[in-house]
Amino acid sequence: MANSPTSIETQIDSFLEQFKRSASKAMEERMEWPDGPSPGAIVKSRSSCFTLDSSSGEAECDGCGSDGEDGRSVGELLLPQYALATGGLARDHRPLITFPDNNNFHVLSAAEYRRLLLYLTSVPSILEAEMGFHIIIDRRKDRWNSVKAVLLRISEFFPGIIHAVYVLRPASFLQKALSEVSNKLFKEEFRFRVLVCSCVEELYEHFDRSQLTPDLGGELQYSHSEWIQQRIALEKFSTLMKEISSKLDDFMHEIVDCDMGNDPTQTKELLECQESRYKALKTELSSATTQGEELLTQVRKPNLTYNIISHVAAVERLLVQLEETEKQFDSFWQKHSMKLNHWLMFRTFLLNFKQMQATLDSHLKNACDMTEVGETAVRVDGLIQEANEFEKLCNCDLDAALSVIEEGEKLMKDPLSSVDHIESKCEELRRTSSLLIEKIQKRSMLLIKARELMDRIDKANEWCATGVEILAGEGGLLAVDKLLDDAKSFGLDAPEPFRDMLLHSATQETRALVTQVCQRVEDVWLMVSVKRASLQRAAARPARPVHAVPPHVAASQMETSGGSESSGGEDAEARRSRRGHVLAELLQTERAYVQELGSILSGYKEEIEKPENQHALPAALVGQTEVLFGNLHELFTFHQEIFLKDLERSISATELVALCFVEKRETFFRLYSYYCQNIPRSERLRETLVDTHLFLQACQQRLGHKLPLAAYLLKPVQRITKYQLLLKDLLRYSECGSMSSGLQQALDCMLVVLKCVNDSMHQIAITGVPVDLSQQGELLLQSSFLVVSENKRDLRLRIRPRRRHIFLYEKAMLFCKSATKNSHNKATYHFKHDLQMSQIGLTESVKGDLRKFEVWRQGRAEVHTITAPTADIKRVWVERIKRVLLDQLNELKGERVRQYGAQHRTLIQASSWELGAGAAARPGAAPARAASCDAHDEPCWSTDPSDDDDDEPEHAPL
Repeated sequence: MANSPTSIETQIDSFLEQFKRSASKAMEERMEWPDGPSPGAIVKSRSSCFTLDSSSGEAECDGCGSDGEDGRSVGELLLPQYALATGGLARDHRPLITFPDNNNFHVLSAAEYRRLLLYLTSVPSILEAEMGFHIIIDRRKDRWNSVKAVLLRISEFFPGIIHAVYVLRPASFLQKALSEVSNKLFKEEFRFRVLVCSCVEELYEHFDRSQLTPDLGGELQYSHSEWIQQRIALEKFSTLMKEISSKLDDFMHEIVDCDMGNDPTQTKELLECQESRYKALKTELSSATTQGEELLTQVRKPNLTYNIISHVAAVERLLVQLEETEKQFDSFWQKHSMKLNHWLMFRTFLLNFKQMQATLDSHLKNACDMTEVGETAVRVDGLIQEANEFEKLCNCDLDAALSVIEEGEKLMKDPLSSVDHIESKCEELRRTSSLLIEKIQKRSMLLIKARELMDRIDKANEWCATGVEILAGEGGLLAVDKLLDDAKSFGLDAPEPFRDMLLHSATQETRALVTQVCQRVEDVWLMVSVKRASLQRAAARPARPVHAVPPHVAASQMETSGGSESSGGEDAEARRSRRGHVLAELLQTERAYVQELGSILSGYKEEIEKPENQHALPAALVGQTEVLFGNLHELFTFHQEIFLKDLERSISATELVALCFVEKRETFFRLYSYYCQNIPRSERLRETLVDTHLFLQACQQRLGHKLPLAAYLLKPVQRITKYQLLLKDLLRYSECGSMSSGLQQALDCMLVVLKCVNDSMHQIAITGVPVDLSQQGELLLQSSFLVVSENKRDLRLRIRPRRRHIFLYEKAMLFCKSATKNSHNKATYHFKHDLQMSQIGLTESVKGDLRKFEVWRQGRAEVHTITAPTADIKRVWVERIKRVLLDQLNELKGERVRQYGAQHRTLIQASSWELGAGAAARPGAAPARAASCDAHDEPCWSTDPSDDDDDEPEHAPL
């Protein structure tokens, strides 16, 4: 076969200049797409692992480039025809590679040989290559050494399966003899089968002549230049498809991993950008299809040889892959664009929902703020006009809200939608729209009723003016009757039903006006009725001169007859008005109190507890917020979450307000007792804070408080004392019946709470107590008395009167000495001695002073004569002690009473509790007694004379 002419080499070089080098893999690549392999993976099927370099006419193999190696490129190695892949097949349909006898194989280096063979073995299809290759080595004109060199080179490297090697040995006599000898020596050294043929006819046993080129005696028409041109065009098209495949893969990865955004504008821009890129890729796919069809037309000719047929098949295969790629790409883009469009609609719906919800909330707030109804007809007409304009504005936005709801309902039909989420938004818009429509309708009805009320008031005023004219003139009975008939036109049949009708239609703003108009109508009605009665009496008398009654005389008569009733009505109205002021003050001051507590907690306590402020605090304040503020947070929570809300719900009914205090009595006592008992600890802590004023002052400045923290910590004490004052005012202005009884019960409860809080404050001031006060029961009473103590065992112990502060518990009486007030102006009590209630007797009255009574034990071996400041205080204490003793007696009934009577003597005497509070005890009579006395070896009171050295004697006043 002749070498290619120079003109063909020039033509090939011009083709090679048209495209660039690129490396590609021969294995099919797959990616994770929604419906199987990606479009790029379909294109990336095996066609060839080579591309021809356009700049130098080269074909390079992946991994076999010339980087770092000497030698020519594939393009340069194809021209000399060192080896050919003509497209011929053996009878077993295995591909054929021919090494023609051009006497030039020896110039190939090892690297160039590898590069050339890698390219030629990649030309057949994968299926053909996997079957293995037949190799023909034509060396008929060469020497046997050349055959040996080719075989050794093939043995060292061949990138495929070798089925058999056919050697056309040299034809000269000498070389033929050498080949026969050498073949026997080394043909078994190769891993493949070697068949040495003496002539081409021997090849026909394995190959059909149609699969062999003419130089081998075959009929296969093979043009090497044409083959190279088609390979260049085919690989150019294959490279183009791989580039498109890479772009498709990149685009698919990008749209799958992209953030669709939460802003509709951003999503819309993303959709437009991706759609533009999709169209550009579609254009490239269409262009590639056109180029492939043109290439197929070029390579498809009549009487195609097999090597040309393989090129046609390759192009057709690439076109089929390209078509499948485009279908997959279109399908994926359709799903992605549907998803992106749905996301855009969803985000647009959410944005419209937020805007519309904010608009409707604003309208709803404005509608709730529209409470004025006007005090004149002109003002009511203006308010009606404003309400109509507001309704028109709202109707536009309500229509827009309906459109958003319809948009959401349409969106819910999409399978990609989150139905629950969208439904909740639509339902929220429906609810807000319904509330707004309801508010607008109620506002319109209220203004219509107000306008009707104003019309009635205007007609009533006109009727009153006409009545005054009739009273002042000489109008007769007919005029008066006509006036009374005219009153029926605006609903006046009688003053009281008319008043009730107007008051029912009145609002807070118009109530004063309605009351004034009703009073005027009642006055005129009364005067007209008096005149009508006078005229009727005059008409019934015999004919005699009739003297006209001046209007002022009739008015005087009316005032005389109805003055007391009117005065009573005015007093009731005044009480209601004052009671309303007190209720308003109660609610207003409660809100202010809650706000002040909240400001203390947020402005001081939370600032102190913040970690970033710990460095600015002194060591004494760190971790001491519970001491400094006590249970202020509990007070704030109770008043804000419970008591204030109860007051707001009950403020319209005084009985319900009273019930709020009665029901919360125990909570008031528990919370305020703890807070008041903690006040001394809080004050002692504040005294130790020497250098914290800067921090506390900074908190005070941020809050805008005019007074320091100490003043605001007294707010709970001031508030608990304020309640009973407000309840007293309500009781003073209340009406008899359930209202007064409920208020009295509420006042009693708060006075008890105040007393218990006060008692608990005194109790914590006791020092030196040897017993556990928590085991002595409830503190019942506490007050200051003059006490004279007497002990029969030691007559010297009858001492002069001492001032003692006595605490009465359920199980004990404590006698304490009041000490000098400390720096906080707080009272302190030093314990002196105590009496167990199960051991004492009681004498209610002491001769000579109604304020005195006695408690004693051990058969009057120890007697304490107590002088109260007043007889009323003495009566309260005696009654309470008697109640404690009676309770103890009831506990000892039954078996315990019999056992008790057998072991102890009875101390109850006839002159004890049966005596009145003012009766004097008989001389020598034993005092009343309700419990036993257990003998003690030693008295339960201090006999240390030093304890009382500093006591100043005090004598009870005569």
